[in-house]
Amino acid sequence: MELSLPLHLFLHFSLAILTGYFLGRHFKAVELGIICGLIGGFLIDLDHVLEYFFVYGWQFNLSYFLEGRQFLSSDKIRLIFHAWEYLPLFLLIAFIFKKKKALQAALIILAVSASVHLLTDSFLNQYPLQYYALAYRAENNFAADKILNPSAYQNYVELREQLNIKVGEHLP
Repeated sequence: MELSLPLHLFLHFSLAILTGYFLGRHFKAVELGIICGLIGGFLIDLDHVLEYFFVYGWQFNLSYFLEGRQFLSSDKIRLIFHAWEYLPLFLLIAFIFKKKKALQAALIILAVSASVHLLTDSFLNQYPLQYYALAYRAENNFAADKILNPSAYQNYVELREQLNIKVGEHLP
């Protein structure tokens, strides 16, 4: 399902707030819930910015960022925060610190809101759930041609050609 970037982000933001609010109510800590919901369910997307800096360094071009040139130029998809692997870790730490109720609530809310984000991305982007496993991407050397399905990779290559981007290209 193809959504515009603003609508995609609005959906993540709304789901993050709702998840955080309802879990915050459950833990009797609504403010903590909303903050953790936003971190886990919305700010997880900051790894797109990190990806940009991995590729282009500290030079920032908003148009290039919004076009996703960081992926097209590097032909890599790292997205270090988009990873199922963090969720059991958060839940394990929450279990270990079960006497610290606020910490436990925060970690559970982070895990659930990140799960909602990853499930939403998987559905909207029509990628299998394994795509959002850091281990899967690492096993494939983060290479877009190995991670994306053939149809998605073809669209990726066509966009790169349309924008006249060469793999390894740096900002002018």
